[in-house]
Amino acid sequence: MASFDVEDIFDQDIPDVGTGSKEVEKQKTNLQKDGFRAGLSAGQEEELQTGFNKAFSLAVTLLQKVSTVRGQICAYLSLNHIYRDDQKKITEDTQKKLEDLLQDVQTFEHTCLSASETVLEDVKFRELEREVEQKVKEFGSQLCQITQQRL
Repeated sequence: MASFDVEDIFDQDIPDVGTGSKEVEKQKTNLQKDGFRAGLSAGQEEELQTGFNKAFSLAVTLLQKVSTVRGQICAYLSLNHIYRDDQKKITEDTQKKLEDLLQDVQTFEHTCLSASETVLEDVKFRELEREVEQKVKEFGSQLCQITQQRL
């Protein structure tokens, strides 16, 4: 029968402790890196969402006014589709003027969308907002002139 020396099992000269602490340090470093990445990703997502929310609300504010005028023009243009040929409510001349005005409104709408993509400063947004107010008034007065002439 072989004999074992009990003291060999607990020999203090074996460097097992160093191997374990290296593994712990490696795990700690990996956890820190993973935590940093997760935090960075969450921060980027939140910032992106905040930017989207702000830009979306600004664009809605601008285009709601333009879209109202556009809807009014479309309502007048749809009158001829509601009635039969013998009951036309809009003359061809008026319809042409309304279509031209609608084209102008749509062009301005696209201009606003393009401009709102680049507007990041409140000052520039206020300038764009004033321009929209002015154009909406112009479109509204043109619509009144066209519709009061003769439907």
